[in-house]
Amino acid sequence: MSEHEKPEVPEIFTKRVQRPLSQEDLEMRILAFLASRRLCVLSTCRNNIPRSTPILFRSKGLTLFMAGEPGQKLGNIKQNPNVSVGVFDPKSEFSDDIHDITGLQIRGHGRLLRKEDPGFMEAFRLFGRPEAWTEHWFGMMIEVVPERIELLAMGLKLEGYAARQIWTRPGA
Repeated sequence: MSEHEKPEVPEIFTKRVQRPLSQEDLEMRILAFLASRRLCVLSTCRNNIPRSTPILFRSKGLTLFMAGEPGQKLGNIKQNPNVSVGVFDPKSEFSDDIHDITGLQIRGHGRLLRKEDPGFMEAFRLFGRPEAWTEHWFGMMIEVVPERIELLAMGLKLEGYAARQIWTRPGA
């Protein structure tokens, strides 16, 4: 290519698509993506100091659960329950195919569940660990109830949909 030739820009970058998925289809895609992933990044904040923690998660519907060991993230959630969660498809990290870029950005509220709290054991069971482990575990379950989920999936453009789709909790 000469210095005067401009490289061809892939259509994925120039194609303007704004068509939204139906709410039902969007929820199905988000649920399928969550079910296929196990690692996320939980972001918390206290006194305007953010902290992002890679952590294993499981989901039940659109609600996420994480097994939190004692640390700064638990203290941050106690002080400020507003959290953000990022989940991405690691395939895209080493792929040259722009269509592989897929991820979720979740904004919601975090709640800490102690062993004696309702819902703790149900959340703990999602991880498939023996219940006897709870006798010796001193952590807490983190429940994240989403208010807004942004799905970014560049491959949606191939289907004629906008790459960024937004889900919001009804009534939020």
